Amino acid sequence: MKFVRNMESFFEKYIEDFFNRQFTSGLQPVEIARHLGRMLEDERTVGVSHVYVPNNYSIYVSREEYERLAPYAPSVCGELSTYLTEESRRKGYTMSGSPQIELFADENLTKQALRITSSFTDDPGEVDSSPPASLNSDTRIFDKLNPSLPDDPPVQLLYGLLTVIDGLDAGLKVDCAATRINIGRRNTNEMPLTDMNTSRLHAYIVYEDGCHVLHDAKSLNGTYVSSHRITHKQLKNGDKISVGNTVILYEVN
Repeated sequence: MKFVRNMESFFEKYIEDFFNRQFTSGLQPVEIARHLGRMLEDERTVGVSHVYVPNNYSIYVSREEYERLAPYAPSVCGELSTYLTEESRRKGYTMSGSPQIELFADENLTKQALRITSSFTDDPGEVDSSPPASLNSDTRIFDKLNPSLPDDPPVQLLYGLLTVIDGLDAGLKVDCAATRINIGRRNTNEMPLTDMNTSRLHAYIVYEDGCHVLHDAKSLNGTYVSSHRITHKQLKNGDKISVGNTVILYEVN
């Protein structure tokens, strides 16, 4: 509850007090801030000694909302950048430079709807916490297999297949080996879904100790295996994974 109070205090101090005097209807900047805060969690990448988060964000709103917000765009984007900087520092995340936020119009969006994309980019400004010298600031780090010593026997990988058997993406297939498989609405996921009841990063599968392990990524609607909600679970042949309104069959090749 302390986190909620702190977040609400920040909104009141840095965003709501100023912008609520400027906007009387339509999409509020504080709503955008809340979406950005959730994206900060969804898009974090775990490295060896740091947790990295994107530093570049593009916010798309309807043409009507864009024309209403455009006169205040520098102030809006500046306040949102301050909010993300504070959030990443409070949570101990590493961000390369200060957040770069831009506002765009999307003709396909309806009023009060928004879409946000993020990326890792180099920034010449001040870096919150320097990553290891061997890494570029925009490098996304995923699970790595420890290299075998010369005398070790070769690692025997387990090969699996993920197939959407129910939902809007029925028929979608993704091979599952040692690469991390991200599942959700984000179009850069290894298994991108169009199911609006799934989170952008809803769940992910990693290869651990010779097995594929499913992890829920703190999704809003939860991740289920055989009707049981899980936080993480070692998968076995024939398991059915449910995310939103989508059912995914896991099979071992």
